[in-house]
Order: sequence, then C-alpha cells, then structure tokens
Amino acid sequence: MSEAPKRDIPPAFSPEDMARRRRRSVALALVLAGLVIFFFVVTLVKTGPAIMNRPL
Repeated sequence: MSEAPKRDIPPAFSPEDMARRRRRSVALALVLAGLVIFFFVVTLVKTGPAIMNRPL
C-alpha cells in the first residue's frame, strides 16, 4: 500500500507580502470603482436629457 503524499504547509505571509497584497487590492478596487462610474456616465450621456421627459 502506498503512502499518501505529504503536503507542505506554506509559510505564513510576511508583513511585506501582506502590505503588497493590500496595495494591490486597493488598486483593483479603485479601478473597478472607476469603471463603474465611467459606465454610469456613459449611460447617462447616451440616454441624453430626454430621459427626464419619459412617461412613468
């Protein structure tokens, strides 16, 4: 019978790694928020001022 392969436990992240990960997460969040705002503005521009004159 063969043994199950041993799994190496990865070392804990260093403070530098955690700081790098946090900076990357903040940058991605800012890019995502920028895209959301960009798409919202483009949608408003494409619909034009007539959007306020539609029947409800």
